[in-house]
Amino acid sequence: MSEHLKCKQCHAEMSQQDLDGVSGEQGVLKVAFQKLPAMVCPNGHKRFVSPQFPMQLLDHLAGEDEAELASGKKKGLIFKEYHCGSCDAKLPSEASGSRTFGFSVGIKGLAPFRAELTAPVYKCPSCGKEQIHSLEEMQGLTPAAMAHAFKAAGLKPE
Repeated sequence: MSEHLKCKQCHAEMSQQDLDGVSGEQGVLKVAFQKLPAMVCPNGHKRFVSPQFPMQLLDHLAGEDEAELASGKKKGLIFKEYHCGSCDAKLPSEASGSRTFGFSVGIKGLAPFRAELTAPVYKCPSCGKEQIHSLEEMQGLTPAAMAHAFKAAGLKPE
């Protein structure tokens, strides 16, 4: 996927490298990446491996990985309540803790890398299943959390 590019800041040759410890938060969601592929020049300037990479990663996380998580359902037009995704019992408003969900991300042309999503979980008082409050809410927080991670790592689109 990556070709050798010139750095737009210093014009040095860039090469693909894996970045560790790339993380960002939005609201209650924290995203972290290990071995995140990026183009890096000898002076430490960074950019995405391709212009499409952020959208491909978002599609993978929000469309595939997060969809696998156990999640409750939001109900109510004015007064929102969350119900268990398994037994439909009302979930508590206070989280029972926080949990990190790990995924291996495979994007065509790149070596797999690791993504972790950390979010509060809620234990159903009826069936005991632990779950996030709402898949839609998590998917809504993911783009901004990723943007914060990329900004903190110094990744630029071009």
